[in-house]
Amino acid sequence: MKTTEYILEVYKPQSPDDVWITFSSSSPFMTIGVGDIVNPGLWPDSQSPMKVLRAINVDHVIWETETRVKHKVLVFTEEVDGTRGLRLSKG
Repeated sequence: MKTTEYILEVYKPQSPDDVWITFSSSSPFMTIGVGDIVNPGLWPDSQSPMKVLRAINVDHVIWETETRVKHKVLVFTEEVDGTRGLRLSKG
């Protein structure tokens, strides 16, 4: 039986090419959908604790190797102000 590897890539704001950070796990990540807010405050190169990322597109890539199945989620983002109102709104 093949194992599954889950990969989450979050891209820098407004970039289709520049990955900000990559996470890998043996269990699935929680679903991230368009409009969801991701707080990068503790990531390397974070510019401001008052800025957050909004997911503007999410792609899934699934492939198989000899030993495992890989599921990669690519989250494309835009930067927005991390206000209290943003966190309480439904989009």
